[in-house]
Amino acid sequence: MRLRFFGGLEAETDGAPLAIRGRGQEALLFRLALDAGTTVAYRSLAEDVWPDDLPEDPRASLQSLASRLRRGLPAGTLEAVPGGYRLTISRDDVDLAKFQDLVARARRAADQAAATADARAALDLWRGDPWTPGDGFDWVVRDLLEDRAHAERILAAAESDAEGTDAGAPASSRDAGGVVAAGVEASVPAALTPLIGRQRELQLIHDQLREERLVTLIGPGGAGKTTLAFETARRTPGSIVVELAPAAPGEVWAAVAGAVGRSIRVGELVSTSARDRVAEALAGRTLLVVFDNCEHVSAEAAGVALDVLRGAPGSRILATSREPLGLAGEAFVDLGPLPEVDARELFARRVRAARGSPPGVEEEAAVERIVTRLDGLPLALELAAAKSRTLTIAEIDSGLDDRFALLATGPKAIEARHQTLRALIDWSWETLTDAERTALRAAAVFPDGVDVRDVAAIGDAFDVGAGAFDALVDKSLLRRSDRRLRMLETVREYGLDRLRSEGREAEFRAVQARAMARLAAREDARLRGPEVRAALAWFDADEENLSAALRTCADQPGMDEVGVRLVRACFWAWLMRERFEDLQSGVMRFGEAAASLDSEAAVVVRAIALLGAALARDGEEGEGRALREEADGRAEVGGTSSGGGGEAVSPAAGGADTRPGEPAAAAVARLEREVPAVIEAAAVHRSELSAALEPLLTAILVAVQRHRPGTPWSRGVAIGDEGLEDAPAWTLAFISMLRSAIAQNGGDNETLGVESEKAVSMFRELGDVWGIAFASQMRSEWLQLAGRLDEALAVADASSAGLSGLTSVTDLVQQRSQSIGLLLRLGRIDDARARLRESQELARARDSQRGLAQTEMDAAAIEIAVGDGAAALRHLDAVAAELVPSFPDQLIAWSGSRRAQALLLEGRADEARDALAEALPAAARSGDHPIVADVAVSIAGWLAAAGRDADARRALVAATRLRGGVDASDPFLRVMRERLANDVLVPGTAARVAPLDRGDDDLAVLASFLGG
Repeated sequence: MRLRFFGGLEAETDGAPLAIRGRGQEALLFRLALDAGTTVAYRSLAEDVWPDDLPEDPRASLQSLASRLRRGLPAGTLEAVPGGYRLTISRDDVDLAKFQDLVARARRAADQAAATADARAALDLWRGDPWTPGDGFDWVVRDLLEDRAHAERILAAAESDAEGTDAGAPASSRDAGGVVAAGVEASVPAALTPLIGRQRELQLIHDQLREERLVTLIGPGGAGKTTLAFETARRTPGSIVVELAPAAPGEVWAAVAGAVGRSIRVGELVSTSARDRVAEALAGRTLLVVFDNCEHVSAEAAGVALDVLRGAPGSRILATSREPLGLAGEAFVDLGPLPEVDARELFARRVRAARGSPPGVEEEAAVERIVTRLDGLPLALELAAAKSRTLTIAEIDSGLDDRFALLATGPKAIEARHQTLRALIDWSWETLTDAERTALRAAAVFPDGVDVRDVAAIGDAFDVGAGAFDALVDKSLLRRSDRRLRMLETVREYGLDRLRSEGREAEFRAVQARAMARLAAREDARLRGPEVRAALAWFDADEENLSAALRTCADQPGMDEVGVRLVRACFWAWLMRERFEDLQSGVMRFGEAAASLDSEAAVVVRAIALLGAALARDGEEGEGRALREEADGRAEVGGTSSGGGGEAVSPAAGGADTRPGEPAAAAVARLEREVPAVIEAAAVHRSELSAALEPLLTAILVAVQRHRPGTPWSRGVAIGDEGLEDAPAWTLAFISMLRSAIAQNGGDNETLGVESEKAVSMFRELGDVWGIAFASQMRSEWLQLAGRLDEALAVADASSAGLSGLTSVTDLVQQRSQSIGLLLRLGRIDDARARLRESQELARARDSQRGLAQTEMDAAAIEIAVGDGAAALRHLDAVAAELVPSFPDQLIAWSGSRRAQALLLEGRADEARDALAEALPAAARSGDHPIVADVAVSIAGWLAAAGRDADARRALVAATRLRGGVDASDPFLRVMRERLANDVLVPGTAARVAPLDRGDDDLAVLASFLGG
């Protein structure tokens, strides 16, 4: 396979073009192609494919996207490997990668002829502007343009040499592009190796110095601050370099005087003090003074810098430090890690210097991991590359599991603080106060970093002030980014290594877990109210911190109570984000620990465990399986009365949409034994969630006790008023929402109307955006059956808007589908198509497999509404290609029902009957009355087409009873009436013409029609 991106996207294999469809697939292919042959981590892929808005579950979205892309590529080309994905083609088969490799080789070449040949070959590949898949890849274009500039400079230098220009100047007097620098002073140490990258930072230093008199280059140890400062000095005639690393407190003036004396020759100096000698020497001069390595004498260096700037108006100072000097007017250049491309080049060059050959293609994956794990820090990369003299690249990679042991030796000729990785950070550690050291070790046990709003609380947990964390930011040991304090991985490992050597790692991790439990509980309280979006964002940002805390609680003895509190605090966020595996794992691990029922958290977690047991099926064991069943059985197209859109019930509804199967006897016995104790404890430990447990658990217990084998037990759930006398307002709203959802699924239209109205009203008073959205969906269902279609549409649209960002893309597409169905009933076909395009864009952008399947069904519904069966079948065929066993029965039944309708429009009645014979059992298994009613409507259409008018009317009566109301505006029935030219399919008259005996079993009647 060959990929071309210069001048446009071209993909081919054996001369045949490949079709890559959709921005998501193009972006994934493009990102993998940039590192062809190398594993690209999940996080990197997700951040580049979705730069502006990550999916709620990036890994699942990537899996779906990769599955789709793999179908269009040659077998074995796209591999899923531990940690990410890999495109198994040579970099030479990707023009962008080959271009970058040629430029990199040209820049490394010692022979000018070879460099020129590689640069020319690279530029020959540039046949047009590089193609990218849109937003998020500007960095690629910038890197390519920078490489192109390098190649052009190499060719220009070769042409200059051919014309006799002095290209033989010493390497140390050239910048990275080969330009000769003027006025190099002997006092500035010569560069031992060429500068790699950092051109942007060099330009920023230049710009800052042009405008300001004091510029401090700050950054972590090993980032290359001294290298850039010296490079700036070489490019600035008359610069003076003051090396402060050897200076002890009280010796800064002496160090400055010594540097000035070596660089400036003036007449006989009469001053005796170092300060006065400096002032006398600098008087009347315009020059740059570099103060290198100020951090260990920062206060004294700041005072000296202030005196120099005041006494010598023509002077400017460039300081390097791991923290600001703290002077008024101080400007900064923050030096972070090297960009990935430059970091790889630096490592490759140093490997070549150490062993005589650069890393090979087979070593590229290991090189990428090394560069990432060492944070792109130049000194750390150099220390690691030096090990290649005695170790393989793979051994260096694996050795970084204990990086401080691996990089425990370095070049003897450099200063001691740069000879080892530990010494590099030890230099900063020695400058810290006790509080700052505690803060550094504390930050090390937070893998996601720390939200700046939580710093004070976390400081309290570790008995240090928030100022200690601020000091670490100033000293470049923490970095502030996106309102979070983060650590470079090397600094974090240093902190963890300190904890291990001190025997305090378990202690600090336990404190972290307790702190996260308190913070999560605080944010959980905001999930049920107007601050839900901000609270949910906190849970998303702290996902790894919460996972680390849960692991600590699972691993350390005596931490079960904290684990229970963490599961309780995360429960609602997990449900909203559909993180059922996290919920399953947490309940399995801490469900038994919650049996004490001695806190609100224990009561809620124990209740969740009981609900999981209630959902267990015959022959299955464990709450984990049961919770997974609950997740799989959620209604995917519950609101089929409005076009297959809305989800009928929230995941907290206690399994109101479960698959058939009798609950295990042991689970029933467990419920009977434990439910009373949980209810009693819930009355003591009262909260919004625990207050809902008595009516909910009571209803489920009664339902499983009365369960009739062969039907979903959840049909018998009826939530009463037990224990709600003094319940919080949110609890009452939540119970009403659950009742409306159960009523909608059970065809109880009267209850649906009453409870949905109450739920919407109460949630609005509370300002709970999530509650308003879900309750509004139920309200829209009732309004539709009441014939108030315009109102139903307005409410459905508001529900979709409210859920945006709070639930999965799949759910959101399903919500939008409800509006599409209503638009079809209103005859607004063009508007329905416009809504469909919006849903398709959303599903493609997030690569939601179920969402895309839903949009194909919506498209089929539109074509059925306009009478185009052939077009509808094309969309349904696309759905069938995507259906997998994990898709719920609702989706399978609804798809089969629509297929039958499309076949009937095409006059293919026998095939329609076969589709209905498959759809009806799936609908019955779902226990979802609107789904069964939808299939009944399709059966009525099939019967009418066969001339069985009386049976068709009886099928419509069954649909009306199942749905709980007359759906008079059904688009399929409207089209079929026009085709048949009679009123046999008028839902409002069918019940009067052919009433069914109330004792009839609707499912049996419908099945008998198909059997005939």
